[in-house]
Amino acid sequence: MQSSIITAVKKATLAALLGVAGLTVAGGTGAIAQSLSVSPTKLEAPGVNQTTVTVKADGRGTSIVQLRVMAWREGTDPNRVKSTRDVVISPPVVKLKPRQELTARIVRTKGRKVRGRECYRVLIDRLPGIEQADQAVKLQVRHSVPLCFSS
Repeated sequence: MQSSIITAVKKATLAALLGVAGLTVAGGTGAIAQSLSVSPTKLEAPGVNQTTVTVKADGRGTSIVQLRVMAWREGTDPNRVKSTRDVVISPPVVKLKPRQELTARIVRTKGRKVRGRECYRVLIDRLPGIEQADQAVKLQVRHSVPLCFSS
């Protein structure tokens, strides 16, 4: 009796977690699994003012991806970032087809030379698309990649 109650609780908990994660959708329509892969996962640019990052769309649908560079202090909370114009990324927004790969260029535009280390975070967001319009929970995938320029 006790084990059947525990099993029922486990099943109910699993069903609730799957529903919150968007893996099951009310009304009989299934969610489309979409994700992004990013490489490298850490960017070091010693003695240069530019680098690249590669983004690949995984899944069956198109992905709208936003790319930004934010100022960040190395060793602090990766969510503690602020806007900057010292580094730019191109393109800032792109629509990727399934399994399409993009190499984005990152350029340090700050006029003075780097002294020591100067760090940023490259934020790569897969924005919710129209396939999530009817879903109660809309998922946004974010990659936050550290980027450091050094002298």
